[in-house]
Amino acid sequence: MAVIEAPPRPRPGRRVPPIRDVAAALGAFGLLVVPLLALKFASGKFPLDLAVYREAGRVVLHGGNPYAPAFGRDLRVPLPFTYPPFAAMAAVVLALVPNALLGALWTALSLGLLGAIAWLAFRPAIQRVEREPPVARWPAWQRAAAFGAVVGLLAWTVPLNETISFGQVNLVLAGACLLDCSRPSGRRGVLVGLATAIKLTPGIFVAYFAVTRQWAAAARAAAVALACEVLATVVLPHPSRQYWLHLAWTPGRTGNPGYFTNQSLYGVVTRLHLPLVLWPLLAAGAGVLGLWRAARAHAAGAELAAVALVGLTGVLVSPISWQHHAVWIIVVLGVLAAWAATLHEAAVVVGVLVLFLIPFPLLGHGLLSGTGPLQVVLVNADVLAFVALLALLPLARPNRVTLA
Repeated sequence: MAVIEAPPRPRPGRRVPPIRDVAAALGAFGLLVVPLLALKFASGKFPLDLAVYREAGRVVLHGGNPYAPAFGRDLRVPLPFTYPPFAAMAAVVLALVPNALLGALWTALSLGLLGAIAWLAFRPAIQRVEREPPVARWPAWQRAAAFGAVVGLLAWTVPLNETISFGQVNLVLAGACLLDCSRPSGRRGVLVGLATAIKLTPGIFVAYFAVTRQWAAAARAAAVALACEVLATVVLPHPSRQYWLHLAWTPGRTGNPGYFTNQSLYGVVTRLHLPLVLWPLLAAGAGVLGLWRAARAHAAGAELAAVALVGLTGVLVSPISWQHHAVWIIVVLGVLAAWAATLHEAAVVVGVLVLFLIPFPLLGHGLLSGTGPLQVVLVNADVLAFVALLALLPLARPNRVTLA
């Protein structure tokens, strides 16, 4: 009697989305993003901040000092290089790529990271709504198209569209921190350490690891950041001394801290001409509140909410937080989308999105300048929103806002 063997069981693995679903998502994303790119790059000018990064890499490649007074004099807009020495070393690779190709590759990288961060941030919400009517009855390609449209709409928010058009590094840093916090606890810290070596503000995640007693992750992050900067000190001894002994402690070097685009607590204090002694007190209060709520979110298994809160805390307490630094709103909106279960809660999500789609600080600075309290509120609208979100962002509903 012949023995019929059972077919082999398929090995567990990640399900690859069908081509039609991917095409639907990319198509919906493209319909919203292509007009944005056309608007932002119509002049054909090279992205402003990417030009600064590339110039820093070129200067280092030729043995120069990226913090020299003459730095950037040949750029379209002469801006200083404000990042740590390790970032200047890392930027050498940018100097090896022709301008046109670099601009295209960096924009593509930013758009890809926007999609990846949005996928991680909105995954709990997607998993929930796919089980609920009427979305559960939609074909898979329609659900994919809806996600692509959401990501495309996010690209139009002020922090994201400025990050893309300026060629900023924000999405790289936020993506590294989010991915690090989504990894198993035994491997966390390395990406946060690299991000901190490139720009100081992700260092707030080292404090988060310590507050939540993730001691190994905190140690790894600190060790990686320190090792990167020691390497930079060996390669660039004079620029490193100049940066760490002087430039790192001069917030005004990056631009006028009272300008409306600086949406940090320091910017508010400066704009309102309040005593500067208030800033460390306000920053300390925001830091304690943000890290305390992030620790509560972590304890509840709501790692996305924790990441969002830590990111917002960093934006508030940093002396300089230009509007494009607030790419953390992607994670914030993902947390809110997973939390929203009623029409009222869905309206909150839409309201937060609209708040960052409309350039309220610009309106207050320009059209409504000198109109009194309304102008003050509008110019500081992002800071007010960050504080409100820091205090009120939902930590979790059962089995919802997690990365598991």
